[in-house]
Amino acid sequence: MISRLTVALALFLAGVSALVPSRVLPTSTTRAAPARNVAVNMVFGRTKPTQKQFVPAVGQADLKPGAAVSAICSGLDICIAVDTDGSVYALGNKSPVLGTPMALGPVKAGKIKDPLTGTSFSLKTGEVVGPWCPNFPFSLLFAAIEPAGLPVFKCKTSGAAVSVEVDINAKTNFESGYWKGILDAQGKSDGGYY
Repeated sequence: MISRLTVALALFLAGVSALVPSRVLPTSTTRAAPARNVAVNMVFGRTKPTQKQFVPAVGQADLKPGAAVSAICSGLDICIAVDTDGSVYALGNKSPVLGTPMALGPVKAGKIKDPLTGTSFSLKTGEVVGPWCPNFPFSLLFAAIEPAGLPVFKCKTSGAAVSVEVDINAKTNFESGYWKGILDAQGKSDGGYY
């Protein structure tokens, strides 16, 4: 009699053998060109020059030590974090791995912690502090991804508001190529059709 274990093993091996190639694929003998240091420009339309300016983000009444809040400044999603000593910092509000809001994470001892992956980031530099994605299952899923930090913005408290220095043309520059592409696909960018 054939045992259940033998049948299960046979079915498993049959499934795995379907994934093994039946012949060896030919390899290329040509050499790849050496990598060039080329910057990728994602903007294809007319752009405006970079213009950094302090923009009001949140009221100081919304801030409390050890917590963070989110704000939209000139189209950018910003996390305003207040350390336990009362220092105010501005960082990008999207986690590098999953894009979750950093404003939901706890702030303590000069660091903000991603609430899902458990990665901690420096409030001053935005760099990863400690282990990368220590929470399960992210420690397994994202182990191969190179650690990435958060963008950091200058901020100042004046009056009843916290202001953040951002490029006020960033959103316009990003969308310049997008809107041209959408309108051009319909034949309406220049007022005519193809």
